[in-house]
Amino acid sequence: MVSLDTAAAQGAIPDRRWRLVRLLFLAFLGLWLLFTLFPFYFMAITAFKSAAETNLTVPTFWPQEWFPSNFAGVFAEPTNFDALVDSFVIATGNTLLALFLGTLAGYAFARFPRQAGGENLAFWILSNRMFPPVAVLVPMFFLFDNTPWGTDSALSLIILYLVFNLPLATWLMMVFFRDAPRELEEAAYLDGWTPFQPFVRVTLPLVLPGMISVAMLCWIFAWNEYLFANLFVGTEVRTYTIVIPTFTHGSQTLWNLQMAFSLIAMIPPVTLFILLRRYMVRGLSLGVVKG
Repeated sequence: MVSLDTAAAQGAIPDRRWRLVRLLFLAFLGLWLLFTLFPFYFMAITAFKSAAETNLTVPTFWPQEWFPSNFAGVFAEPTNFDALVDSFVIATGNTLLALFLGTLAGYAFARFPRQAGGENLAFWILSNRMFPPVAVLVPMFFLFDNTPWGTDSALSLIILYLVFNLPLATWLMMVFFRDAPRELEEAAYLDGWTPFQPFVRVTLPLVLPGMISVAMLCWIFAWNEYLFANLFVGTEVRTYTIVIPTFTHGSQTLWNLQMAFSLIAMIPPVTLFILLRRYMVRGLSLGVVKG
């Protein structure tokens, strides 16, 4: 017969092992958090440094002297603020267009797959999101250069970004619509509703969190895109992504102004995510649990 002391000792061993595993897990999370947040920390402190301090051979991890005036220096050139406005207009316009077309296409693939082209067409649409953007850079430039509005316009980037955002919006919305119960629409048909009414008044409210998630993903891509913006626009229209590399003084790169402008450019997406985080979590978890 096992004594009480022996049983207690055997029970203490798994407890110690569990505490050790938990300690190692917390240490891993701490290191992961450190490596994740350090770039943001270094960017933030660099935004307050002087230009001379940012070019020291040995980097400093705390400003020797604080220069909040760097944020005002960013807008010494008035067009820099206009670049933020242009980026916002392009990202918002592309997101609205991609969400509208992607919602209609996703609903067609989810509810009428054979009439819409089937799984092969749906996968082909998604495959357009997978090819490297640089592969179509030059052909797209010549294509838009022959349009009435030309390349140096917000409309060119709004339409061009559909190549990448529309497949993503279509595929995700198709998944969300598939998870929405079809029975509710059929009940609406029995009540005499037209085919368009259940879509607007029943199905769309059910997938609203998913739509917001898709909108955020599309908006962030259009807001941060650099490759096409660098080639297409720059005179009449400028995005903030092509303005950041221009902070130079002779052969010296003004890293403090670049980091200050980058912090300012982070405000819109971070603000949107904070305001819509509840919908983002619900939208990205749609269809995860069934039954």
